[in-house]
Amino acid sequence: MSKKYLLVCEGPTDIIVIKKIAKKISEVINSEIIIQELSPRRDATTKRYPEHGWEEVKQWCKLYGKNSDNNDNPFAILARSKSWEAQLTISNADALIIQMDTDIVSYITDLATEYSGISKQSRKRFAKNAILSWLGEDTLPSNIYLLLSTQSTETWLLATHERTETIFSSLPDNFDFEDIENIIELLCNLNLTYICYDDNGRTKLSKNNYQSYSQRIVNNLQKVRNECEEAENFCSFLENNIQQSLAPNS
Repeated sequence: MSKKYLLVCEGPTDIIVIKKIAKKISEVINSEIIIQELSPRRDATTKRYPEHGWEEVKQWCKLYGKNSDNNDNPFAILARSKSWEAQLTISNADALIIQMDTDIVSYITDLATEYSGISKQSRKRFAKNAILSWLGEDTLPSNIYLLLSTQSTETWLLATHERTETIFSSLPDNFDFEDIENIIELLCNLNLTYICYDDNGRTKLSKNNYQSYSQRIVNNLQKVRNECEEAENFCSFLENNIQQSLAPNS
């Protein structure tokens, strides 16, 4: 038994993490889970990924969704013939996974209302509504799964560390990893573990090391699932879909 999912996400580092988790779960449940990247997609010649972020996720959703403004889009005919449903059919895939970090919700300004919440749940609700709007859907289709990393995929990396470590000393004992905003700063304070660099005054993790970072997440996957609701939801989604397919009446 196998399951195949198409993936639209913010960038190549997310692809690495998601594929590594899917591979780990495949091994545990002894069933193949295939993650096929759809956007961004590695260039066949240069082997590099194009620049990609949440705005590119938005553009993809609007292009391959059911939005009325496709009528003014020069690629409207292409979009209608290659909708997200068509992509699933062509690829013989079971579902589409759309991943987006929720730390960017305050930058989304094309909805009827602007983001004004403060909780991780409000961020996820706003991000979900934004994606549905871009796709032109009123409700979430059963063959689309939204992976709304709270606040980002790097939250899962931070959650591999024990709560007793000094980087968390200023936080209350019962802190929620998904509420932490300065994730990269905390990770970079562990400078013997992570390679960081300055990008116009903004500290970032080196993208060249995400294979090892994703392996760390997988090595501590149960802890990450215990600490991060979104990680637990995603892993359960992968596991349950396989189990439902194996059920006698499925």
